[in-house]
Amino acid sequence: MPKNLTDKLTAEFKKNLKAILNERADHTNAKKLSIEAGLGETAVRDILKNRSASPKLETIQKLAKALHVPVYRLIPSMIDHSYDQLAQQEEEIQLLREASGLDYQGIDELRIALKNRKK
Repeated sequence: MPKNLTDKLTAEFKKNLKAILNERADHTNAKKLSIEAGLGETAVRDILKNRSASPKLETIQKLAKALHVPVYRLIPSMIDHSYDQLAQQEEEIQLLREASGLDYQGIDELRIALKNRKK
């Protein structure tokens, strides 16, 4: 993933994490969330204070689970990026379909058809 995209997603994650913590300030805080997520006591604080440059996806997933929210609530742009990747894959599949002259519905059927062609 390009650095500027990583930076954008990290900034978005931090902004949304902070907003959720502010919404829930009456019953949670950075330390409690860190512990509930199975991270070190200062993990969330370090993320919010930019002491953690770019949190790993595993960390983001743990925090989302502890907050009882989907990952895309913390990083909505990631969905857009994923849709772009899916669109690109669908385009590639269509090109493969046309190039192979085979009629198949998905990548699994294409794999089987190509495997059978090799035999």
